[in-house]
Amino acid sequence: MFFTFFSIAMGFSLHNSIAVIEGHLGKRSEFVRTPKFNLAAVGGNWKTNKYLKKKISRNVILEGILMLYFGFGMYSAFIVGDQGGDFGLFPFHLMLFIGFGFVFFRSITDKQ
Repeated sequence: MFFTFFSIAMGFSLHNSIAVIEGHLGKRSEFVRTPKFNLAAVGGNWKTNKYLKKKISRNVILEGILMLYFGFGMYSAFIVGDQGGDFGLFPFHLMLFIGFGFVFFRSITDKQ
């Protein structure tokens, strides 16, 4: 359970880092409210709400690139080294791959 939690928390690291850097640079941003969908019936549809953003942000694209980067890190563990591989960082690359992949794919599927 901790492995899953920590992997997903690592996936949020890009978003959190950007927020911290913008805060230190003094970038003013508006408070973005969590959209409330006011679904009263069981069959209500929240996907047609006008407040949902349909466009994919550059942060989502960067998260996808980081997912591929750490996927390559896992692949390279098998092809480098003298004795058939170097697996010292494999668990960390796996956790980062899962975390960024989770955030990336959830961001993509929630836009549809």
